[in-house]
Amino acid sequence: MDFLENNLSVMEKNRPIMYEKIKKILDEKEYSFDNIEGLDTKDGNKTLCITKAGQKYRLNSIYRPMQEAEKWADQYEFRNMDISVAMFGIGCSFFLKAMIDRMQPDAGVYAYEPDLPVFIYSLMNVDMAAILSDARVYLFVKGINEEEFYSTFDADFTWVNIDSQITCVHPAYDKIYQEDYKDFIDDVEKIKLLQVVNRNTESYMAIDSIQNVIKNIHFIKESNYIVELDNVIPEEVPAIVVSAGPSLDKNIDELKRAEGKAFILAADTAVKYLLAHNINFDGIVTLDARKSMAHFEDERCREIPLFCVLEAKNAFLEQHTGRKVWFRGSVYMYELYQKFERIFPHYNSGGSVSTGAFSICAALNFKRIVLIGQDLAYSDGATHAGGVVKNISGEAYDQKAVESVDGGMVQSRYDWLIFKDWFEASIKTLKDKIEVIDATEGGALIKGSKVMKLSEVIDEYCTCEFSVRDYIENMPYTFVGEEYVKVRNAILKLGTEFAEIRRKASEGLKAAKEMMKLINTGKSDYKKEQKCLKKISKVNKSVPKMSAYSLLDLYIMSSVTEKLQDINTLTDDADENMVQTLDISCALYEALIDGVDALGPILTEELKKV
Repeated sequence: MDFLENNLSVMEKNRPIMYEKIKKILDEKEYSFDNIEGLDTKDGNKTLCITKAGQKYRLNSIYRPMQEAEKWADQYEFRNMDISVAMFGIGCSFFLKAMIDRMQPDAGVYAYEPDLPVFIYSLMNVDMAAILSDARVYLFVKGINEEEFYSTFDADFTWVNIDSQITCVHPAYDKIYQEDYKDFIDDVEKIKLLQVVNRNTESYMAIDSIQNVIKNIHFIKESNYIVELDNVIPEEVPAIVVSAGPSLDKNIDELKRAEGKAFILAADTAVKYLLAHNINFDGIVTLDARKSMAHFEDERCREIPLFCVLEAKNAFLEQHTGRKVWFRGSVYMYELYQKFERIFPHYNSGGSVSTGAFSICAALNFKRIVLIGQDLAYSDGATHAGGVVKNISGEAYDQKAVESVDGGMVQSRYDWLIFKDWFEASIKTLKDKIEVIDATEGGALIKGSKVMKLSEVIDEYCTCEFSVRDYIENMPYTFVGEEYVKVRNAILKLGTEFAEIRRKASEGLKAAKEMMKLINTGKSDYKKEQKCLKKISKVNKSVPKMSAYSLLDLYIMSSVTEKLQDINTLTDDADENMVQTLDISCALYEALIDGVDALGPILTEELKKV
């Protein structure tokens, strides 16, 4: 059997981008088997012996590699739902296949191979068709697509399945590839930490966020969305992302020379500093539901184009009279715009307004993104420009010295380090598309960026006259005329859907409680049980299909975060599992009812403005 031909055929069909890169490497023979030796196993399979630093490592049993792999995989529990598996090392794929065979349909495995020749050898000598065609399997190979691991795993890994997530390593790989393994584990831990932070933030902001979404819906009428700016800004125009780090004081006045020659995008925290220096910039980014209005005290900022989200502070959006550009939609907004063939690009905010601003520039396909005021570190005790000090919880205990842009060391803290990791991972992912320049002139070094002075950046790259602000202010709105009438009618349906969701949630709650009573009392009644289950199933299928459900989803999060994690852990007792599931269903139904009762009056008033 020609394993390579078959494997490549399956790869071409299911993983075309990876196929093109592998094919090029094979055609040009850009690999070497000098450090690996193929071995035949007693059961007719192939395995490898790898030589590293004079030490030989055999990847599999010379007798029954598949049986060995199955025994190894038995140590991992797969009874939980929505499991994510991060696996270091693919080798000859026996261990990976054993993991896949144990996975549930809703699971996913993110397998990273640090040795390209090993992967090629496996393609040539092992049947990998089942792995290559399995949509649950994400493959990352150093030299092919290793930069995609962080962003892909980060995008798919959620706070709900943190406790059931599995991290594993192919036997011997942690010894053979020690540095790569360390980097892999660091990435996984960073992603887990970011998800914990996001969970806490989203839960904390949930009520404010959903109220803002409802109150901001009427701004859809006269607004734009980010895709309308794609490919309209000249390629030679750079983007300058302005954050409010302490070093902003050093070079803020230089920005005047970049006016009209760069897309100057300000984090909301930097707005008052820019206006105090009379800088004419092109846009403001805001996304926080509880952002302090102190950042928007200067009335001039109300006319500057605003890149925002529906969850952003309603009080500022109400004051703001300039053009609004949505750069990310809530679930409701995504679905609404999709109905009218407006698709938002993939977006990962990174958890801060500055990382959000960077993502906007990346989504707009700027070839060069310049960071200033992105210190991610203290400067003589100051945390922000103007010598401002803003403390956070746990700050004194979670500090760390990191390399600075000038080669020295600076003191950072845990939230900044999360953002630093995010920037570095994003730069790695975008390295072939975007050059990132750190012109902060202070603070922590962001690896992968090119360090320059802002004056040098402006002299070298700000050479093309183009006012992004003028272009934005003169764009036609996204929805006009008859199309907006259709959008308006879709939004107005939210009122009737709120009432329908409350009615169905009440029916589901009644059925769930009756079912729990039957189980707990031990009074089995097949007809009653089937009637209850049928009602619950009907409610669970119909409610999430309504547009209004995505509005209430944020509200539910604040009420049932812990219970949603509990449902991922199942026991061997069917009745206990059922009671637990019903208990969570009751909590969800009650949260929906509470949400409609609390938000319904607000929605009724806001729909009058649409």
